[in-house]
Amino acid sequence: MLFAQHGAAVYGLGGNEANRDAGFGLSNNPGAAFTGKAAGGVWGRQRFTGTALVQGGAAVAFRNKGTMYGGDFTYNGTSNFSVNAAHLSLCQVISSRFSVGFSVGYTTLYQVMLAQRPGWLSGKLGAAFQLNEKWDASAVLMNPWNRTYDGGMALPAGALALGYKINPFTRAGFQYRYNAQNQPVYGIALRHEYGKRIVFNGALQTGPEPFSGGVEYKSGTVVFALSTRYHTYLGFSPAFSLVWTKR
Repeated sequence: MLFAQHGAAVYGLGGNEANRDAGFGLSNNPGAAFTGKAAGGVWGRQRFTGTALVQGGAAVAFRNKGTMYGGDFTYNGTSNFSVNAAHLSLCQVISSRFSVGFSVGYTTLYQVMLAQRPGWLSGKLGAAFQLNEKWDASAVLMNPWNRTYDGGMALPAGALALGYKINPFTRAGFQYRYNAQNQPVYGIALRHEYGKRIVFNGALQTGPEPFSGGVEYKSGTVVFALSTRYHTYLGFSPAFSLVWTKR
């Protein structure tokens, strides 16, 4: 499946955009508010080691009190075939426990044999809830206005995540993701902070990519992350990201 989330953390956590710990500005879940005044980052991934299929992009977001604004773009493919997308996002904090948002943009297909570049309206609806001190939940709905089998590259999809704070350093996530052309994926994710600078991410799930993992290194306002997902037939997909946050 040719799609891309933003950042290395989301891949280490199983590729679920709704997971709170997979935030990359407003690009993965536009309804998940971020801390700080501004955030930005770049990322890249080789989709299956040994192939020419690469993915990458960047995102930036700004906060003005309880309202956040963001923008992002992604590239997916090869020199002969690629899918490119750009979106603008808006997030509104409703209360200390609840925020909602949306993103809207355009996804285009480039194929060397095509004279035209077809495109599709694309975007997301998102929300995040802090249920209590231990539990949180979030949801993302992607491209609900598009049809499944019209040849489009912006397919309907959705993601749900339920997070649980085990202790001050460890969080577990129970997550679900569906895509209009594939079987639903169920999984569990784990995030553990080791000291003040190192974070480990990992996930186990159903489907063709049963496990993933990664590590993050924090230095002041910058986080550098590495991760990979394993496909049972096609092997590993290594990823990196660099994120900066203004406090």
